[in-house]
Amino acid sequence: MKVILDTVEYSSKPNGREIGLINNRIIRCNSVEIDAAKLAEEVTKGITFIPATFKSIGGSIKRSKVNWESQQVIALDFDEGLTLDGAINNVFFKQHAAFLYTTFRHKESHHKFRVVFVLDKPLTHYKDFEVIIDNLLKRYPQADRACRDGSRLFFGGKEAIPFDFNNRLKVSSFAGLKRTPLQDIKGNLDMSVTRVHTNPEASHSNIYANNVELISNRNIKKLQELLQIEPVTLSNNEVLDYLKKQDLRAFLGIRTEGNFINIFHDEDNPSTSIYQSHRNNGHWLYKCHSLSNPFTGTILHVVQRLLECSVVESKKFLMELYKVEIFESEAVKEFKASIDIYKELLRSDELEEIHPHFYKVFNRYGHLQDLYMLLDLTKEYITNDSDPRIVFYHSIRTLAEQFGRSPSATGTRMNFLTLFRVTRKLDELEIPESLLLTQKKHKRANHFQYRSSTYELPMYTYEFFCQIDEMCRVWLEKGCTGRTISYEGIMRTFGREEADRVFPQDIGQEIEKMNEEIVSSIQFNTLKLVQSKGWTTEKEVLDTVKLYFKGQQEFKNKQFKRCIAEMVDAYDLEIIPSNKKLKEEMGITEEYLSKSSFPKIIRKKLVKGCRPIQVQENIKLIS
Repeated sequence: MKVILDTVEYSSKPNGREIGLINNRIIRCNSVEIDAAKLAEEVTKGITFIPATFKSIGGSIKRSKVNWESQQVIALDFDEGLTLDGAINNVFFKQHAAFLYTTFRHKESHHKFRVVFVLDKPLTHYKDFEVIIDNLLKRYPQADRACRDGSRLFFGGKEAIPFDFNNRLKVSSFAGLKRTPLQDIKGNLDMSVTRVHTNPEASHSNIYANNVELISNRNIKKLQELLQIEPVTLSNNEVLDYLKKQDLRAFLGIRTEGNFINIFHDEDNPSTSIYQSHRNNGHWLYKCHSLSNPFTGTILHVVQRLLECSVVESKKFLMELYKVEIFESEAVKEFKASIDIYKELLRSDELEEIHPHFYKVFNRYGHLQDLYMLLDLTKEYITNDSDPRIVFYHSIRTLAEQFGRSPSATGTRMNFLTLFRVTRKLDELEIPESLLLTQKKHKRANHFQYRSSTYELPMYTYEFFCQIDEMCRVWLEKGCTGRTISYEGIMRTFGREEADRVFPQDIGQEIEKMNEEIVSSIQFNTLKLVQSKGWTTEKEVLDTVKLYFKGQQEFKNKQFKRCIAEMVDAYDLEIIPSNKKLKEEMGITEEYLSKSSFPKIIRKKLVKGCRPIQVQENIKLIS
C-alpha cells in the first residue's frame, strides 16, 4: 500500500507553525510502499502521514481533493464517545481494522486514538472513498467527521495496538462504489467459480441467481422485481415474525434441492441447508454444518453478515425490500418522538453544562454511546399501542453483538446503566408470564446460572436526570470505577437495597468469607498508613496485603475497588489527585514518590480551609 510520510519525528502534537511546516514539507515527499506493521511503527515515532497519494495538475501538486489520486488506508479519529478498551474489544475493528494508535493528547481520563484500516485494494475514484468513509462514520457516529477529507494529515502518536496487521477491509462490501462492466462480471463469477454442487451436470450459474450480489449491493429495486414483492401493512410487533417467515431460498436465489455450497466462504463439499424451525413458528433458518465455519441464523442474521451491518439496519433493509408499512397509533408516534429528543440530548453540546457529573461519568466509560445505541435498538420494540413503554429482553449475547464487546463486558455495562437508573430491570411479577416461562426454560436447557433480564428504559425528564447527575457526583467523589459494578461493590458503596435492585436474581447474597477478610486487611493497612504518615496510595496499601496464590494481584485490585467508597465514608477519608504543589504542602519527598509519579492520594478528609499537613489524629483501627 502507498502512503506519504513526513521526514520529521515529533514527541508531542505539532503546534500551528509546525503544522504549516509539515504541510509544506510532506507534499514534496514521494509516496512510499509500506505494510501495516511498518506504518504502525512509523506513527509511534511521531511521524505524520497522509493515507492518500496525489497527482500533479498544471505542474503543481497540492494536498487537496482535486489532486487526490489514490488511497488504500483509511483512519477514524476518536476524541470522545468511545474508550480505548471499547475500541480494542470492538468486533468490527477486530475483524477488519489493522491497528489503532493513541494520539499525543491521549490520557487515562480522556481517551484519544485513531483506528487504521487497510483496504483490500486501492481506491482510484474519490467518490468511492466518500462512500466507504460515510459508511464507517454512520457505523461510528462518535468519530471525528474531519476524517471525511481524503487529503487530511494524520499526526503521529504514542502507542500502537494491533488488531491484525493482515486484516483487510473489503471494498466490495460497500454498496454504491463505481464498478466497471468487467468488475461486475467478475463479481458474479466469483460467487460460483469455485463452488461444488450435488448435480455435476448442472452449471454453476444455475445454482445461484445473482440475488446474493444484489443483496450485497443493496439493489432493492431489482430484488423486488425478481421476488415479485407485494406491499403489506403490519403493527410494529408483527414485523420480525413476518420477515422471518420469508422463504430464504427464494430470497437468496438458491435453485437447488438439498444441501448447497455456503454463500459466506469457499468449500469443496455442500455443507449448508435451509429449513423451517422445529418450533413450528414458520421461521426459516440458514445453517452451515461446516466445523470450521459454523453458522445458524434467520434472514436477519444472513443480511447482517452479507451487509456487515447491525440488526437494526438489517431489519430496515428487509422492511424496505418486502414493502412493509407500519401502522402506529398516535401514542406510539408521540413516544418515538420523545425517544428521538432523548437521543438528541445525549449528542447535544449542552449536555455537559446541564448535567455535568452525568456527562463526566458516562462519557468517560463510553456509556453515552451505549445508551444511545439502546435507544436506537429498543425504539423498534415498543410494547403497547395504548400505553407505550421501552421494554426489551435481548440476551446479553445479542446486546454484546450490538455494542461490539464481549458478553461479560456488556453484562457489566448493563448493570452500570441499571445502577444509575437509566435502565430498570423488571422483577418477575412485571414480566409477561409467557415470556418468563420461556426465559426460565432457556436457562434450564442451557444450564445457565441466570435467566435473561427484561429491561425498561425510563423516558428522559429534567428532574429524573438531575437525580442521576447527583448519583454520578457521589460516584466521582467516592472514587468508584468499573470494578465497583458487582453485587459486593454496590452493596459496600450504596447499600444492600441498591445491590438487590441492580442484581434482583442475587437478592440477599452473602459475601464470601475470604472477600471480607481481604477487605478488612485493606482497610486496616490503609488507616495504619494514613495514621503513620498522613497519606497513602492504592499501590502502597495493596503491597502491604500479602496473598500467596495465582491471580492474587488482580483479586486484591478488585477488592480494593469494591471497598474504597465504603472505606472513604466510614473513616472520613478523601481521595485526591496529586500534583507538585500538593506534594510540597504534604511534605511528600522523593523517598516516597519519584518526581514523575503523581498517583491519587488517600488521606484524612480536611476541614474546609485547613492546610493539608501530616495527620496525627488517632484513627480507630479495625481490630
